[in-house]
Amino acid sequence: MKTAHALAAVALALIVGAGVPPALAQAPAAAPAPQAARADKPHGPEAWFLGPMADRLKLTDAQKTAIKAVFDQHRPGLEANRKAVRAARHDLMEALGKPDTPEDTLKTLHRTASDLEFQGQLERRAMRREIRTVLTPDQREQVARMEGRMEGRREAMGRMGRMGRPWGPGWGGDGDAGGPAPMASPKAAVQAP
Repeated sequence: MKTAHALAAVALALIVGAGVPPALAQAPAAAPAPQAARADKPHGPEAWFLGPMADRLKLTDAQKTAIKAVFDQHRPGLEANRKAVRAARHDLMEALGKPDTPEDTLKTLHRTASDLEFQGQLERRAMRREIRTVLTPDQREQVARMEGRMEGRREAMGRMGRMGRPWGPGWGGDGDAGGPAPMASPKAAVQAP
C-alpha cells in the first residue's frame, strides 16, 4: 500500500517538475458545431435512404440525385417546423409549470404545438410521396414491404406494457375472448355462494 502511494507521489512530482508539454498546454481546438457537421453529410432519414436503403433498392445515380433534391427542397421547411414545434412545446411546458396559468391558455398552447407537429407530419408525408415517384414499381413494392415490417414491429412494441409484458388485443388486456380469462377479484370469490 505504501509503495502504491509512493509511486503515485513520484509520478505526480515528475509530472509537475517536468512541466506540461507545450502541445498539451494549448487550449483544445473548438469542436465543430453540430450544424456544420450536418451540412457536410446527410443524416437522419436522408442518410438512411441514400445509404443502406439505396443499396437494398439498388438505386441508380439518377434516382439518388433526384431523391437528394427532394430532401434538399423540404429541408428548410422541416427545420423551421422543428424549431417552431420545439418552441411551442417549451412554451406549453413552461405554462404547465405555473399553477396560475388558466386552463384555456394551456389548451391553446397545446393545440398550437399539436397543429405544428401535424404540419411537420404532412410535410414529411409529401416528401415521402415525392420520393416514391422517383422509384420504380418494384422498388415501391419493396419499400412497402419494409414499411409493413416496421409497422408490425411498432405495433408489437406498442402492445408491450409495463415490465415488457404484452398487453392489448389477443393478450387479455381488453378482456377479449382471444386472451386469457380475466381473473376474478378476491371480493367476488368471497361473495360467491
